[in-house]
Amino acid sequence: IYAALRSEPLQKPFLEFQKHPYHALKETEKEKAAEKRKQIARRTHRRTTLSPSQVQLNTDEGIRAAFYDPSDAAGFSSLREYARQIDLLYPEWLHVLSNDGRLKGIDEQIFPPRPFDVIQNGSVHSVDDKVMPFLRSEDTGMEVFPMVNNFDGANWIDISGFLNDPDVRAQFRQDIDKFLASDHYHGLMVDFEDLNLKKAKSGFVSLLTELSQDLHSKGLKLYVSVPAANPEFPYSDSAGVADALVLMNYDEHYSGTGGTAGPIASQDWFTNNLDDAKKVIPLDKLICAIANYGYDWERRPKKGRTPATDFGKPASVQDAWLAARDSEEYVDFDGDSLNPHINYLDENNLRHDIWFTDAVTALNQMRAARQLGIRTFALWRLGSEDRSLWKIWDFPSETAAPSKLSDVPPGQDVDMEGDGEILNLEATPTNGSRSITLDHTGLITDEVMDSLPEPYRVGRYGASPNQVVITFDDGPDPQWTPKILDILKREHATATFFLIGSQADKFSSITSRLFEEGNEIGNHTFFHPDISATPDAIVRLELNVTERLFA
Repeated sequence: IYAALRSEPLQKPFLEFQKHPYHALKETEKEKAAEKRKQIARRTHRRTTLSPSQVQLNTDEGIRAAFYDPSDAAGFSSLREYARQIDLLYPEWLHVLSNDGRLKGIDEQIFPPRPFDVIQNGSVHSVDDKVMPFLRSEDTGMEVFPMVNNFDGANWIDISGFLNDPDVRAQFRQDIDKFLASDHYHGLMVDFEDLNLKKAKSGFVSLLTELSQDLHSKGLKLYVSVPAANPEFPYSDSAGVADALVLMNYDEHYSGTGGTAGPIASQDWFTNNLDDAKKVIPLDKLICAIANYGYDWERRPKKGRTPATDFGKPASVQDAWLAARDSEEYVDFDGDSLNPHINYLDENNLRHDIWFTDAVTALNQMRAARQLGIRTFALWRLGSEDRSLWKIWDFPSETAAPSKLSDVPPGQDVDMEGDGEILNLEATPTNGSRSITLDHTGLITDEVMDSLPEPYRVGRYGASPNQVVITFDDGPDPQWTPKILDILKREHATATFFLIGSQADKFSSITSRLFEEGNEIGNHTFFHPDISATPDAIVRLELNVTERLFA
């Protein structure tokens, strides 16, 4: 340990250790950073010291909201980087996936992800180990409204029975009450989509009314996501009981059943939806959601009696740029919809059409919304966005706003190329550039990507169609590791065991047996910390101490 603390250099038998682009701040740096954050905060859209949810919507103080998907690591990176430009956060943590109304979370740590009961034996099971700890460590002023939806990761579930059953709704409300009391939450976001409104409209409005009474009695707020341009939806009734409706002004063309390739939110379609929404939703209860994502539609040819179909899957803005790079296709800015578009042929010679929205479409849409008196916006969603959006997010009406979009940072995703478990960092992020054309009204009518931004690129190597490598993490375990070794010995096979240093030291006889029977031993740190949230010096120490233990 003395040698490790002295930081004597280790041999490098493996690829050089890669780390996240974060580092621990010294105390003086922390003080400077804190002061810089305060200066930035003073330059944002906020004009008062009121908490965000207490500000009247669509006044000159434009509140900003964002949706967060915990299954996307890039989302947390965006949240951490742009937290001071977000007032209201809607994290997708809660789900109703059956007509019993039980509140579910999704365990993203296993594959495939599985739902679990959020309320277990009267206690609240954690759904988050990142967002709330981060916000507690940073004085951002952001307010969190956990989102509950009826999406299981693949489909929107019919919950008509739940909505129409007063007793089941009552149990659901009790579960919501317990959950919201478990941390410093400010209310609830309800996002029930693809509802059978012929069967469940009345039950849906009843639930919103009941939730509104429950939340308001505790000083909490109720937000509701609502579809755009749906004449069957009870906009007025919902607005009558909710604190705000978030108009999902996107998915003009969508990836689900019946969806076809096309713009995500063409400019005229977007503006017309706002005109219609203002007729049924009071302006002081209207939040306009702005899209920054895309769909990659694969054109599947006719097969027998099955007609040709477009099969779409979600794509981030960075995904679209990478597809343009790999296919050597241009990003076309469609003159009719004012949405960017890419088409290409994949390795199976199937046509793909990617339609997406970016910072240019966001600026056009925010400016159009402001002309209609709407100044409150929500981003769908963190992690998938064109990050140059954040340069204009606070002040889209500034004369200089379009020029701020010329420098284009890469997305938060990592570009993984190749196959295999051996990873090599092959490129670090570089910014791209764009040129734009404006008409006399300030509308951006064309954009040209002069160069595409590049994210981190990691090469994957070692895959073989006829061989597998067996690895085990986190041991040695006194119960299971000997049994695994017995099976490997019986089958004349070996494996690689990535050991935790403290465990290897504690069960040294098992560690010795691992080595003596021809297995490989890998370094899995000494105490198994979350290295994405651990200072670089501590990470080096963890690895160094463990390496010297093995030596």
